[in-house]
Amino acid sequence: MNTWRNLPGKAFVTLASLDPGLRGRARRAAAGLSPGEAGLFLAMARYDLAHSLAVAARVEEDPLLRRAALLHDTGKLRSELGLYARWLYTALEITSPSLLGKLERRVEADAEGSGVMERMASLPRGWRRGLFVQLHHAEIAGRLLEALGSDDMLVALVGSHQDEPRDASARRLREADDRL
Repeated sequence: MNTWRNLPGKAFVTLASLDPGLRGRARRAAAGLSPGEAGLFLAMARYDLAHSLAVAARVEEDPLLRRAALLHDTGKLRSELGLYARWLYTALEITSPSLLGKLERRVEADAEGSGVMERMASLPRGWRRGLFVQLHHAEIAGRLLEALGSDDMLVALVGSHQDEPRDASARRLREADDRL
């Protein structure tokens, strides 16, 4: 969730994403993931890597939550969610939630298919598909991890991190994520 309250966290993550040592830190963090999970994690955009590392630092004492924090935004597919769609979403979420809601409903109505991946692929590349990915990145990440055979608890935490938390672990992940 983007609000005026978490803009300092976003500024921190933006600066952290410029760190020349970011990829090295990400590779070291990925050592605690399975090879497939590490591949997803390391394929993320620099901002998402910096964000995920910062979220993981807030929950590092819990190994499952740390893995979930590293992987929670892997559904923000680099190939589908460009900078324009990210900024559009954030700007509208803060300044015009009603317009964002209208665009979200339009994109949802245009997406066809039964599963999240099929619905995403049915949309033309550009802001519509980017908005769909932003809206459904948690579910997309869950599906990607499920396909890799990741632990069910990890898949559930990552796949629902944008939903209302259902337990203490999900609440901790959501709170750490929302601060940044």
